[in-house]
Amino acid sequence: MRKIVLKTAIITLGVTIILAVAVFGIVSLIAPAQMMRLTLSLGLDRIGADYAFQEYERSGDVDYLARSFEICAAGGYDDNTAEKRFDLLYTDNAEAFAQLCEERNDQTENALGYDYRDYVVGLGASVKYRLAADEAQQDEAIELAVSETGAEFPAGNPVIALAVEAAGEGDASFCGRLSAEMKASFDLGAEGFNTKIFMDIVNILEGIANE
Repeated sequence: MRKIVLKTAIITLGVTIILAVAVFGIVSLIAPAQMMRLTLSLGLDRIGADYAFQEYERSGDVDYLARSFEICAAGGYDDNTAEKRFDLLYTDNAEAFAQLCEERNDQTENALGYDYRDYVVGLGASVKYRLAADEAQQDEAIELAVSETGAEFPAGNPVIALAVEAAGEGDASFCGRLSAEMKASFDLGAEGFNTKIFMDIVNILEGIANE
């Protein structure tokens, strides 16, 4: 009798597990946005990023694509995946990305305190720098950051994000090239130019470059 009860319990448990896995798989396919929220709430950021990307593929909503990229890039989980998703957002969905940036900047709950596009492009430039195999690819990261940084050199701009990344690595050669490009590309005499932050960044980069 005990053997029958035990066998029945094992079979029931097995069926329950199979059904649970099946339900999980179905929900993952038909409701990736809900799965994204669940996994992120549990601290499973990398998995949440993939669910966000699945929701983008399902709905075409670039908000989820941006969320997926931000998690991968900021967490350093997978730079190769982050770069692909950045290019998809920045290049292939350029108009939708521009609209998303406007919407994010208009939101009163925006906790960044600076331009959303600057934040995303700064992450993208940092990812490209980390993946760069040679100086030419590193210079592409510099070009991206400089081209997307406003003439006033606002706080939180892509150049600052890239400079922080390179300074953290102690990359003397790159810091020297970035500093030189900054001085060549920005007009310190322009109206409203953020001279103090600019010079602070240049001094840090040149300090590393000259070590």
